[in-house]
Amino acid sequence: MSTATGQSNTFAKRVTAVFSTKVFVFGVSFVTSIILARILGPTGKGQYVAVIAVPGLLGAIGVFGLPNAINYFSARGMSIRGLFWAGLLFTAVLSAVLVTILWIALPVLHESVFSAAPENLLRLGLITVPAALLSTFGSAVLYGRQRIKVYTTILIGQAVATFALSVLLVAVLRWDVTGAVVSSVIVTWLLAIVTEIAVAQMFWGGSKEREESPLSYRALVSYGSRLYPASITGYFNYRIDTFIIQALMVASSGPLGLYNMAVTMAELLFYVPDSVTMIFLPRVSGATPDEADAFLPRVARLNMLLTCLGGAGLIPVAYIGIHLVLPKFAPCLPAFYVLLPGVLSISLAKVLTSYLAGRGRPGPVSVGATVAVVANVVANFILIPRFGITGASAASLISYTLLALLMLVVSCRLSHLSPLAIVVPGKAEVRILQSAARRSIAHLRARIDERRRGARPGGAAGEIHGGSPS
Repeated sequence: MSTATGQSNTFAKRVTAVFSTKVFVFGVSFVTSIILARILGPTGKGQYVAVIAVPGLLGAIGVFGLPNAINYFSARGMSIRGLFWAGLLFTAVLSAVLVTILWIALPVLHESVFSAAPENLLRLGLITVPAALLSTFGSAVLYGRQRIKVYTTILIGQAVATFALSVLLVAVLRWDVTGAVVSSVIVTWLLAIVTEIAVAQMFWGGSKEREESPLSYRALVSYGSRLYPASITGYFNYRIDTFIIQALMVASSGPLGLYNMAVTMAELLFYVPDSVTMIFLPRVSGATPDEADAFLPRVARLNMLLTCLGGAGLIPVAYIGIHLVLPKFAPCLPAFYVLLPGVLSISLAKVLTSYLAGRGRPGPVSVGATVAVVANVVANFILIPRFGITGASAASLISYTLLALLMLVVSCRLSHLSPLAIVVPGKAEVRILQSAARRSIAHLRARIDERRRGARPGGAAGEIHGGSPS
């Protein structure tokens, strides 16, 4: 019992660390987004969203599930040095192929699914493809080995750098959409360099936390290929609507800017499941089946409780914030309201897919994601012409809910648990939340008291001031 409690406490601390970082990063990123939205307007924001979506599209199509494989085998003790060099090799080969293909096909694609973005900025955005791949592979290694503090620090630096460059290039120098894209290019490359340095230091320093197994490209490719359908369909399940909106509303990039604002606000709730799954997948990968099965309902129920509470609080905040700060974006609110229940569904699906992937069952994840993205595409083509961006939100709600139901069925069969045991929060989760709140308040009070004592004459600050720095 004490071992299980200790593991749960460790897991909770790591999730809290990631969540706290993501909240801070979101705060900085949201301020950046507001600045860009006010200066660029719906049309300019739509152009910027269309440009930065292209590198993400290439990454989703071309990585073949390899980041998930690196994360999985990093957690299971595969050589970090080998995974580092494998990431560099994968980046060199994949980025060369992907960028070349898109560079040639861009004139044709610009007339349809990339219609909202200027072609010259699309080509500029391709510079970020190798950097995005590098940071993706590097972060997979760091999270696999639970180097949470290192990568959360990197994420904070990324958010601050994005804010600073956006203010300089867009707000001060008035480079408009071009400045926003240049800022994204610079920050993406900085993120890649810092992440790779952090991974390299893990083996350059010579420290070994466990006996490492040798690198196996065959194992990486085999696991990644089985999870690849889930990776690519998962991406399209989140982002296919942006490309369909461009294809069906060719005349203007304004609807895409409005829809992006609705998605940005709704995806605030992703900070809960994303914080959980970043720790949960490596935790399941390194656990026995019985341990993973016991951990699943506790994690899933707490995740659902936090997401529901966050959604309830987000509705009035979004309504007031949009009307006060970004009144030009008020038409996005109906799409936002429709999208919220879908985010709750995908929040559950994220935890369940992490559980299945960690148990070495990527096949059902791929099948479920494929079914969901097909439903998403069909629903988008039916609903967007009739209801515009609100129809796109409804299509996401349908596909997200379908994915959650499919993953719930498979997870229940594998863990021998009932759906209610996995989904419905109980008193235990409420007590955990209350306990965490009390600890956070107590910690905050202690920090405030410590600073007050240090600020008093003759206190800790005075003693340090009077001596030599150590």
